[in-house]
Amino acid sequence: MPIECLISFDNNPQGVYYAGQELSGVVDLSVDATKRIKGIHVTVSGYAKIRWIKKGYPRDSERAMCRAYRSYLSSRSYVLGSCANNSSIDWPAGEYSYTFHVILPDNLPTSFDGKYGQIHYEIITTIERPARYPKVFKLPFTVIQPLDLNADAIYRVPLEILDRKRFWSFCCPTGPLTVKFSTPYCGYAPGQKIHFVLYINNESSIDITECEVKLKQEVSYESHDPQHEYRYDKHLIARKQFGNVLRWSRKVYRGYLDLPSIPPTSVKPTCPISVNYSIKIIVNPTEFHWKLKLKIPLTIGSIPIMDGPEALLRFNRQQQQHQVVSQNLQMSTQQRHHQRDRDRDRDRNLDRDRERDRDRDRTSASNQQRRLSSITNNNNNNRGRFVGGLLPTNSNINMIVNASPTPTSSTPSSTPTTAALRPMAMPAILVTSDSDNPPDYIPMMPPSYEDAMALSEKFSDDTEFLTNVSMSSIMSAQADVTTSEPFKPRYPVYYDYETPTIPPGSDDSNESDT
Repeated sequence: MPIECLISFDNNPQGVYYAGQELSGVVDLSVDATKRIKGIHVTVSGYAKIRWIKKGYPRDSERAMCRAYRSYLSSRSYVLGSCANNSSIDWPAGEYSYTFHVILPDNLPTSFDGKYGQIHYEIITTIERPARYPKVFKLPFTVIQPLDLNADAIYRVPLEILDRKRFWSFCCPTGPLTVKFSTPYCGYAPGQKIHFVLYINNESSIDITECEVKLKQEVSYESHDPQHEYRYDKHLIARKQFGNVLRWSRKVYRGYLDLPSIPPTSVKPTCPISVNYSIKIIVNPTEFHWKLKLKIPLTIGSIPIMDGPEALLRFNRQQQQHQVVSQNLQMSTQQRHHQRDRDRDRDRNLDRDRERDRDRDRTSASNQQRRLSSITNNNNNNRGRFVGGLLPTNSNINMIVNASPTPTSSTPSSTPTTAALRPMAMPAILVTSDSDNPPDYIPMMPPSYEDAMALSEKFSDDTEFLTNVSMSSIMSAQADVTTSEPFKPRYPVYYDYETPTIPPGSDDSNESDT
């Protein structure tokens, strides 16, 4: 079973729209088995196309194709899949309904189908299939360019034309033949009747056999390829025939012409196809005399002229309905615009929040990088420093030496130790071992006895280890440190330096030993 498609319009089964209205509808698709497709899209298309073959001169075998094309409407929307993705998808079996809507532009020309060209509008549903021709379903619709005859007072002016003609008989002129034609208005709409009056005064010696009143449609086609050319086509819309008018007599004929559903006059010739209307009066004399022909243009609109109180009320009612419909369309359009603005604002706020988060992350990263840089700079400035001494500052670290504390004393071995010494975990000392370029050591004096005493009281617990601290911080924290028993002073370990000794002759050291 093939794919079935049904396209329908909302609240408009005939599919007739004015330019500027909203077109909406539903596309119902039915598929009996899973299909492999690329996507489904609905297109609202409108165009004017002209084509004819021009015979060559002087030989008819040399021909040229004259053509013209102009697009007025092309709105495509994907209901399944997308145009950016070329991959195929599985379309399961079932029944699907897709909606479409579009606002028709105000400058769309009226639909027309003629001999050398057409103005065509249609809804196209396309199912794109991989490695196969797409499946296409079409439904035409009609667009009418509105022409309100009440908008301009010129359409209310009566239409009149008058002409005279003399015949020649045996080299002598005859009396004049006077023909007058008049209508109440010069603008009408489809469905109306064109009432007219034809007055014929035959003062000649020639009989009039027949009189005709015709309404004709004149269509002009304009091509641009290969060169700028015109073609004209005429169609008879309505005709009324009358009897004879004898010599030296007069007659008045009254009648009307019925207007069928025809496209309005092309007021704004922006299209290569232009439609105009005219009334033609033909008076046929007897024998071999020339006919008398009169031609007067007529405007065909889409909204008729309203006269009288009832017509005025009907026109006002129609205007109110039209205003209500326009307001509803405008409200729906405004609602869509508001919704689109709200979506745009929400997207803008989301983008602003994302940008704020990115700025916050960048600021945090920058602060962290700045903090790390400051720490690195401090480490570089204090690199190789230990409490009471310096280490080599070479960046190539090749060996790590774990230093363990060794009990040293500057006093005789016979002096008893009041506090038991426990092993202390010392930090790893980074030493550069480069035989070719031995490190440069900065000479530094050993600390004073007061500094050594302060260090000994600060680090009375052997489980603690020395850190890069300043002497001022140690002295400030000295008041918080309390010792229950005296502790024998110790000194920090220095690499390649001798252990400093307490200067002799100090009274504090003698008191502590005793």
